[in-house]
Amino acid sequence: MNRSASTKKITGIMLGYSIALLVTALLAGNLNPTFAGLWKIISSPAQLTMDYFKLGTPGGTFLNAGLVGLSCVLVFWTSKFELNGATLMAFFLTIGFSFFGMNIMNIWPCIFGTWLFTKVTKVSFASQVNVAVFSTALSPFVSEAICRYPVFDGMAGAMALKVLLGIALGAIAGFLMGILCQHSPNLHKGYTLYNAAAVAGFIGVLLFSFMYRGTGHEIPTNTDIGESYALLGNLFAVITSLLAVVCGFLMNGKSFRGMDEVLKSTGYKCDFTKNDGVGKTLINIGLFGLFVTGYYNLIGAAMTGPTVGCIVCLLAITPCGAHIFNMFPIMLGYLLASTFGGFTITTQAIVVGLCFAGALVPISGCFGTVSGILAGMVHACMVTTIVTFHGGFCLYNGGFTAGITAILLAPVLEYFFTPSQKLYLLPKLKK
Repeated sequence: MNRSASTKKITGIMLGYSIALLVTALLAGNLNPTFAGLWKIISSPAQLTMDYFKLGTPGGTFLNAGLVGLSCVLVFWTSKFELNGATLMAFFLTIGFSFFGMNIMNIWPCIFGTWLFTKVTKVSFASQVNVAVFSTALSPFVSEAICRYPVFDGMAGAMALKVLLGIALGAIAGFLMGILCQHSPNLHKGYTLYNAAAVAGFIGVLLFSFMYRGTGHEIPTNTDIGESYALLGNLFAVITSLLAVVCGFLMNGKSFRGMDEVLKSTGYKCDFTKNDGVGKTLINIGLFGLFVTGYYNLIGAAMTGPTVGCIVCLLAITPCGAHIFNMFPIMLGYLLASTFGGFTITTQAIVVGLCFAGALVPISGCFGTVSGILAGMVHACMVTTIVTFHGGFCLYNGGFTAGITAILLAPVLEYFFTPSQKLYLLPKLKK
């Protein structure tokens, strides 16, 4: 099958980023601690904000992320799917969470579940491959069942039962994602970029209730956050972002021509790879990466595994509508919420939360900067509460919160205001 030029370029971006992760793993330390760290990551529970830098060494973390990236490339390429902006979103989200929740072992049952859905419903796997990769948001359930779940302790063949339960939970999650993601846009009307996150959140609530709430077992918590690796984190983020700008510049005919149109976009139902080309998309990814890295340094966020992962996750929304100007109001909303609220902006949960509040850029794009600030404030106030519903086993907690925020705000905004096709400070009142 002949692949389109766009698909080949997107595949090149994913492959290049995965190789950069592997190179960083080699440079981060000696190989023995790196491989030992990878094994520790694979063989441990993977609840949200589990800092892989502390759990498995920085080298092991980058090795895990690189292997997960290559796995995504393999899944996308063998599916024979024509890749798009949503593919890049799925890829960068998966890479980002490979720093604090996903690993090369726990992603496969979820992908298998979506593949199983395509076989049962007799649709092509290519049509669901993005959903399959998004379903890995629920991969912590796999690790939880295999590495810590206490129900089978003391039974004969306990380990085999735990492995079977882990595979079953991942497969159920992937299967349900294939069904429910088709209906998710009807909930939020396109005002959050993380369409799959709303679905993943509800599935996470279901599985968590089944595993812990329903059985009466003690609910595990994770507050073990590691130290900051400022030099390593910043070097990786800045160098890869600059490389993205340079590569995009070359792909775009050795120019930044057309970037003004990208930066004027509202972010509503966008795919920059299709509308503006892969070159400009890559420039936007690089500029956005530098922007968010600068933001996290400016507020003094520790460069832990989750923080570095957040920077990568934020790149995920850039192919589908996010850029510096529609993201800034969301950030400002977080800053205002922290100023008047009972939390600090550098708390790890808030640092992670902001990463996914970026999904709300269509609100700031369509309804003005003030609406974006409001959306950021609402998201900041809810994000640490929503996590209790799924126990931290849905990695898309911030995206789930963004979905709920959009469900609450979008109807109100649409009732009083007219969505705009341009960026404005204030929303336009309906006549």
